[in-house]
Amino acid sequence: MPISNEPGRSSTSRVFAILHACQHGTAPVTLTDLARRSQIPVATAHRLTRELIAEGALERNDDGTLQIGTALWELGSAAPRQRGLRRAAHPVMQSLAGRTHTVVHLAVAGHHQAVCVDKVTGPRAVVNVAEVAGGLPLHATGVGKVILAYSDDAGVRTVLQSASLRRYTARTIADPGRLAGELIKVRDARIGYSQGELTAGTASVAAPVFDAEGRFVAALGVLAPEAEQVDRLAPAVRRAADAISRRLPTST
Repeated sequence: MPISNEPGRSSTSRVFAILHACQHGTAPVTLTDLARRSQIPVATAHRLTRELIAEGALERNDDGTLQIGTALWELGSAAPRQRGLRRAAHPVMQSLAGRTHTVVHLAVAGHHQAVCVDKVTGPRAVVNVAEVAGGLPLHATGVGKVILAYSDDAGVRTVLQSASLRRYTARTIADPGRLAGELIKVRDARIGYSQGELTAGTASVAAPVFDAEGRFVAALGVLAPEAEQVDRLAPAVRRAADAISRRLPTST
């Protein structure tokens, strides 16, 4: 692919910047917002989005806003690693959702965010923002903190030193030092909590999933009302995560 006329940035990097800009959050975005988020000139963003729409990677809504297209999701779903992970996890997630009456979701590491790859909604579950193929902030969610706790040092530093520690609610941990301390606790306890840090009134607890060789692959989390004592859910979440780990083959 030819190199773009922007120094140090290829056409490929621009395409991925656009896709990541659309993936950020769950609401569709305007072309102007997309160009601003991806730091690409509006004219260039317009040309690239037309090409991505033609390939099905992006979709244009009736109001002109843009969102990730089904073709991109189909490509991602075809990845053998994610297929095996979801196949192993889904029955365990269904059982956990039925027993805890919560939203159960499974997330993997994405581009400076947690990406939800599967979700099961139990009876009387809370409304939540975790959508399959959607991104979640690493510092403000249970699954995100678990993913961050098991990331390499460079990945953690990138998050702690960036402007990505957005304050979503009054309880969001946006201080790098405080977050770093919490990540140590997450790794020691193999459990991560978020108490009204992404959305007021909702809490989450998550645990790590490992493959047969002991490598971290995903985070399993549940969402419940903030008023509920989510620490009582922690043992069940950890057992479920361990059950998924045992179901994963080495090649997953």
